[in-house]
Amino acid sequence: MNAGGTAIPPGFRPALVAADLDGTLIGRDLTWAPGLPEALAALHAAGIRTVICTGRMLQSAQRVVARLGLTEGPVICYQGALVADLASGEWLRHVPMDGQAAAEVVRHVQTMGRQLNAYIDDQLFVEQVTEEARRYAEHVEVSIDTVDDLVTEVVRRPPTKLVLVTSPADVDEILSGLQERWRGRLYVTRSQPDYIEFADGSVSKSGTLAWLCGRLGVAREAVMALGDGMNDIDMLEWAGLGVAVAEAAEPVRGAADLVVPRAGIPALLGGLTERVAT
Repeated sequence: MNAGGTAIPPGFRPALVAADLDGTLIGRDLTWAPGLPEALAALHAAGIRTVICTGRMLQSAQRVVARLGLTEGPVICYQGALVADLASGEWLRHVPMDGQAAAEVVRHVQTMGRQLNAYIDDQLFVEQVTEEARRYAEHVEVSIDTVDDLVTEVVRRPPTKLVLVTSPADVDEILSGLQERWRGRLYVTRSQPDYIEFADGSVSKSGTLAWLCGRLGVAREAVMALGDGMNDIDMLEWAGLGVAVAEAAEPVRGAADLVVPRAGIPALLGGLTERVAT
């Protein structure tokens, strides 16, 4: 593995770019590097597919990627639990949590004195609109629905995923215990400094990307993946070329073949376009 490299390997010719959204293509302030929409448009014109692989809800991802000029083709949401068509919103693949397992998570987190966001039918549900829930909803630009009993709701309508929003310091303290509690049963990951996400145990960005590439007829070796989070490591390792942003944590950078600053992504994509054109 060419961990920490600074150039695209000479023999690599991409057919698909799989890109994380938050922390990779866009920053926490929801802005992107100058020239990014133009670079994505050039990829499309050169016949290179761009597939967003994000933890976001579908409705949220659609809004953000439209600003980047992406309005058609597949999108991977909810850490891989949902694949949908950007243009129509049609769900192509959905792997929800088991309702009883989701209820167990809700009960346990409630005993910890914290609250969960539940994602059902691409809507956000909570029992109480806390400051954390409001902060999350504002960031991803969605509305919040309330229910009287979240345990009953997730059994009745199994969620796509659950998210615990707290402080980065709290995530540091409780993440490993939650991962150990559901090891082998649920996928528990840190997607952002202040988010802990729960999904079905079979869910991952790499697994869903492999499914989609099989459907599209794209070889793994022709995939470039871009990411910044711990939840992107499996995708970076799976792809023919894994690229981490320089702002990512050390384990993420170490899993990548190439490391570039977020501001350098447009130039990187431009290099791919030129390679395919020659």
